[in-house]
Amino acid sequence: MNCRILFFSLLMIIPTAMTAQDFATVWREVEANNLTLKAARQLVEADQMENRVGLAPDNPEVEFAYLWGSGAAQGDRIDVSVTQSFDFPTSYVYRGRIANLRNEQVDLAYQQERQALILEVGELYYNILYQNVRIEDMEHCLKFLSDVSEAYRRKLEAGSINIFEYNKVRLAELNLAQEKSHAEAEREGMLLEMKRLNGGVALDIMDSEFPEMSAPADFDVWYNQATQRLPSLLLINKQLEENQQQIKLEKSQWAPRFLAGYMREQVPSEIFQGIKVGVSVPLWQNVNSVKQTKLRSSALQLQAADVQSQTYNDLKTHYLMLLSVDKQIADYHQLLETVDAMQLLKEALDSGQMSLVDYLFESSIYHESHERFAELQYDAAKHYLVLQVYSGL
Repeated sequence: MNCRILFFSLLMIIPTAMTAQDFATVWREVEANNLTLKAARQLVEADQMENRVGLAPDNPEVEFAYLWGSGAAQGDRIDVSVTQSFDFPTSYVYRGRIANLRNEQVDLAYQQERQALILEVGELYYNILYQNVRIEDMEHCLKFLSDVSEAYRRKLEAGSINIFEYNKVRLAELNLAQEKSHAEAEREGMLLEMKRLNGGVALDIMDSEFPEMSAPADFDVWYNQATQRLPSLLLINKQLEENQQQIKLEKSQWAPRFLAGYMREQVPSEIFQGIKVGVSVPLWQNVNSVKQTKLRSSALQLQAADVQSQTYNDLKTHYLMLLSVDKQIADYHQLLETVDAMQLLKEALDSGQMSLVDYLFESSIYHESHERFAELQYDAAKHYLVLQVYSGL
């Protein structure tokens, strides 16, 4: 790399979905192959089916009794009965609504897990990209240091310089080479982690330029739109809806529970048969159930307010940090994009306009500046990633 790194421009108009094509491609691969996400998708269907269990009336009861008489004249007695119990009809309506709300919560919980994975993959991707930028810059700087080192080796052999001057160049070259080797090892570890997240399939991430970024012109307008699809906020709202339906269900269960059926009684000389009805009066079983559910509703409302406030503050912080880092990036961009400093320093050293000590000092300043520049871009990318994900990636 010739120390040219793409500048992040903060556009004033945010699109419907923030895009980063390279990361989007990586995410599509991981989403298709990630084993944890595959398992979660399969569990969603099972959990939703479980939420539908128990919506039908209770099973009918069939009873049969054969009773021996105590004397020969009494004979034996046979009793047969079939009964079905059922709640007040509105109870089944509320149970069905609760089941549907729970199924929506299962899906939202999956969306939360998916969103957490996007953030994990995105941060890992931008960290790999950050290491790629650093490694490419170090390779560029090493090229010039190697040329200087070779030139000073020849001067040492010719006797025009002493060993100390040559060692200065060699130490600078060795230090940078070791720094590059360390960055390559870190990148390899990250690529292995990306391979794990991708279901064991390796991904070759060779990009060495950060993508263009865009930020909302008005954070509050963007946030109000984003909250319409945030799983964490939608989930707590669905829990509140479920609790309201649970209150209605608890109230409906104060209505009598009915029982109806057929009964037949047979003795040697007579047969009795007819209908059987009954009522279960809920005097004690549901005591305090409505009060408990209302208390839970109050707690959920407080929790929803807390989640709303925390989400707003977290996203606003990422937004403000992105704007702040952009100013610092612009300052570095203006200085570092103008010329290839390493080339100019090498020319100044070769022409005798600069001493070796000054050359090594100045080259280290420019290298550290490029390191800082790349670090700022990585920092900005992490903040942008959060806005990107909450915009509906």
